[in-house]
Amino acid sequence: MLKNVIENYLISIKEVQFFAPFKVLLETMGFYDIHLLHGSTEFGRDFIAKKQDDDATTQYSFQVKVGNINLSKFTNEVKQQLLEIITNKCSHPNFDRNLKQEIVFVTTGKIQSPATISFQEFNNYIWENLNSDPIVTWEKDKIFMDFYKIGIEPFYELHNSPEFVSRFFDFFTKIKQQHEFTAFEITSYTDYWLSLDLTVKVNKLQVLFEGYFFSKLFYENKEFYSSVLFLSALTRVFVKNDLFEDYKYFLKESILNIINDFHSEYTSKSETEKESFLIGDSFFSIISYPARCLRTLELFSLHLLLSDKFSKKIIQTFNKLIQEKGANRPISDNYGIAFFMTCLVLIKLDQKELLRKYLINTTVWLCDRYSQNGLSPIGYNPQEEYEQIFSEYLSGLDFFENKFSFIAAIILDLCFFLNDKRLYADIANDFRAVEIIPTYFHVNERVHLFDYENIITQTDNDFSLEIKDDFTNYVKYRNEKFSIELNKSEALLLMFQLKDRYFPNIIFDLI
Repeated sequence: MLKNVIENYLISIKEVQFFAPFKVLLETMGFYDIHLLHGSTEFGRDFIAKKQDDDATTQYSFQVKVGNINLSKFTNEVKQQLLEIITNKCSHPNFDRNLKQEIVFVTTGKIQSPATISFQEFNNYIWENLNSDPIVTWEKDKIFMDFYKIGIEPFYELHNSPEFVSRFFDFFTKIKQQHEFTAFEITSYTDYWLSLDLTVKVNKLQVLFEGYFFSKLFYENKEFYSSVLFLSALTRVFVKNDLFEDYKYFLKESILNIINDFHSEYTSKSETEKESFLIGDSFFSIISYPARCLRTLELFSLHLLLSDKFSKKIIQTFNKLIQEKGANRPISDNYGIAFFMTCLVLIKLDQKELLRKYLINTTVWLCDRYSQNGLSPIGYNPQEEYEQIFSEYLSGLDFFENKFSFIAAIILDLCFFLNDKRLYADIANDFRAVEIIPTYFHVNERVHLFDYENIITQTDNDFSLEIKDDFTNYVKYRNEKFSIELNKSEALLLMFQLKDRYFPNIIFDLI
C-alpha cells in the first residue's frame, strides 16, 4: 500500500511541490553543494549539485518536470531548456565548469513515444555537433524506487513501530473518506515531526514527503484550507532545526500556488454559487457560514501578507468578502488568528475606515454573545462551538458561562497599535459592560514554540477604559517578556498553523 501511496504522489504532484523532496532525495543519494536555480536566470537548470564518482568529482545539472512528456512538450519546452544547459555555462557561483559535467533530465512521469525517439535523436545531435555526453534520464520508475528504497523504506525501518506506521495510514484513510479535520487535529498529527533528528537525511525526506503528500490529498479533495494548513506545519519543524531559510522558497511558493488555485476556483463561481459556498446547501449549514467566511478571508489574508507583491484580484475578492456579515462574527476563539490576519491586511492596505468598521462590528457581535454565555475558547471542536452559541436558544445543549476572550485581547491590541484613543475607549467600555476579560496566549522563549507546557496565559481583568499609562505599561511588559525573534514568514505561518500563539509585537514591527 505504501508503494501505491508514493506512486500516486509522484503522478499528480505539481513541479514546485516536488522541488523540496527532490532536493533532500539528492542529499540521501550522496549529492552535495545542491542549489535550486529555478526561475528567470536558471538557464535550463532547476538544480545543480556535485557528487564524488569513483575518483573524480562530477558537476551535475538537473532539469525537472512533472507528469508525462509527450512529443509536443519535449519539442516546445524540454528540448530548448536542455540545449541551454549545454551551451550556457552561466548559472550560479557554485557551478564549476572545470569539473566533469553530467546533465540529468528528471520527470515524475514517463517520456512517451514518439518523444522517446526525438530524445534519442537529440542525444545523437549533441554528441556529434556539440561534443556533449548524452543526457541521462530519470523517469517515474527510477524516481519511485529512489524515494522508496533510499528514503521511505529506510525511514520506516529506522522507526520500526506498527503504531508509527498505522498513524500514517489512519490519517491517509481519513482524508480519503473526507473526514472534516480541525486545525488542532492536523497540528497533533504533525507534532511528532518535532521529535525527529533532521540531521538524519531519511527523517528530513520523510517529513517533506508527508507534508507535501497529505497537502496534495487535501488539495485533490478541494479542501484548500486544510491543504495549506498541513503544509504550513512544516514551518515549525524547519524553525526548530534552523532550516526555514533553506526551505522558505519551496514552502511559500507551494502555499501561494494553492491559495491562487483556490481563488481562481472561487472567483469562477457565479454569485449564487459563491453564496452557496459560504452558506452551504443544507438547512442547518447557515451555522457554518461565519466559519467559512473567516477561513476564506484567512487564506486570502495569508496570501496577501506572504506575497512580495499584492494581487489586485485577491484584494478585490478580499474587499468583497469582508462585507459579508459572517466575516465579523467569529464563532469561537479558534478564529482569533483569522480575524487578526484580516485586520493586518487592512492595516497594510491602509484601509483605516474599513478596519475601524470591522473592529466595531466584531465588538458588537462579541458583546451580544458575552451578554449571554460567551464563545468557546481555543481548542474546542465545531460541535462544541455551535452548542455554546445556540445553547441560549435550544434546551439540552451543553454550555458553560465563559467571560474570557482571546479575540477581545486582539481587538484592544489593534486599537492600541492604531493609537485610536476614542475607538479604544468605546470598545473597552463595551467589554466592561458585559464583563469580558481579555486573554493573551504567548510563549517567552523560542524553544517553547515546540511544546504546549510553556504557553503563558495572561488575563487583564482591570484593563482601562481608555489608552493610558496602566494599559500602555502592561503592553510594554508583555512585549519585553516576549523575547523570541522570528521573521515575518515564520511568524505568519506559525500563527496560521497553531491558532494559539500570538506574536503582535513581531508582526506589527514587520508590516
